[in-house]
Amino acid sequence: MCRTTDGGSFELPHTIEAPARARALVQRHICPEHGRDARTAAQLAVTELATCAVLYGKAPLSLELECGVSELRIAVAHRTQGAPVADIPIDEDGGLRTAMLAKLSRSWGVDSTDDGRQLWCCLPTGVMPALAESRPETRNGPTL
Repeated sequence: MCRTTDGGSFELPHTIEAPARARALVQRHICPEHGRDARTAAQLAVTELATCAVLYGKAPLSLELECGVSELRIAVAHRTQGAPVADIPIDEDGGLRTAMLAKLSRSWGVDSTDDGRQLWCCLPTGVMPALAESRPETRNGPTL
């Protein structure tokens, strides 16, 4: 886990504004030390995850960001009304664009939760795991 940032969980509106809000949250809360090279890919990926949640889910929507030093995990959760994970169209008009997520991320998926589902992906940050473990980090931000 990253010692620079704690990650975070944020509410998203169940409206067309959710993707823009999610991009702004990524811009503001991405790890300044490990996430800067992944920022553009993270904003593109979170746009797709939030859009899919608005189209196929119910309120409330939430965004989770977590820096794992060598990868950034992004997850958007939403409620459903008994619809299984498979009910999200994959690579269709309006569905989850898996080809894009596959190119941007190391892994991605759709998981069932107690009251809905969570769409997630893990993006490489460009930090090598061995280097990340040997570098000193602080909770208060990067050292200059």
